[in-house]
Amino acid sequence: MCTASLNCASTARFAAQVPSKLSFGKSAAVGAAGSLGRASPSKSTGSRDCFEVTAGKMKTRKSAAKRYKVTASGKVMHRRPGKAHLNGPKTSERKARLGIESAVGTSQMPLVRACLPYAKF
Repeated sequence: MCTASLNCASTARFAAQVPSKLSFGKSAAVGAAGSLGRASPSKSTGSRDCFEVTAGKMKTRKSAAKRYKVTASGKVMHRRPGKAHLNGPKTSERKARLGIESAVGTSQMPLVRACLPYAKF
């Protein structure tokens, strides 16, 4: 008997609705539960027939984490483009200005927040 928040019948029905290509070679029930979150057997019965599905972890976009830095006050800073190469014709003032980090604009903030779910804004 299963006393978890999701009963066995609804869990089996849920696993049947998930496409099988998400299982990556595992059985359909374990693969479907594993791809959407962590699955653990019911603790009250110890049975492996019933799984409790929890929410999956949010993942940080590593490319965004390398490009953006969050300051202590919550501003998001980024490097200005244009200083990686072809610097010969540029004036020293321009190169110095390009070397200073600038704050991300308000229109880009929702995109940065989505890429960095654990950052303290």
